[in-house]
Amino acid sequence: MKDTKAETFLRFDNVKKSYDQENLVVKGFDMDVQEGEFITLLGPSGSGKTTVLMMLAGFESVTSGDIAINGKSINKTAPNKRNIGMVFQNYALFPHMTVAE
Repeated sequence: MKDTKAETFLRFDNVKKSYDQENLVVKGFDMDVQEGEFITLLGPSGSGKTTVLMMLAGFESVTSGDIAINGKSINKTAPNKRNIGMVFQNYALFPHMTVAE
């Protein structure tokens, strides 16, 4: 049996985010992503998907918990040192196209 923890590329460990120190907008997010794995975050509006990605990219701070790449915490790593990009999904970017296109 493989040791999946050793192969984990990206790990979110009990990550929480609050903007007012009282109300959590991300409530204990856990996820392991293996090298080469393709993932999506699905959920309703306001569920914290964008906030999780913003914390991964370094554009939002983590209130508590840890985000690690290859076993090394990146919570205090500057966005320009993370080598991670983020593109916001916006239906208006291609208004001339249909979903099928």
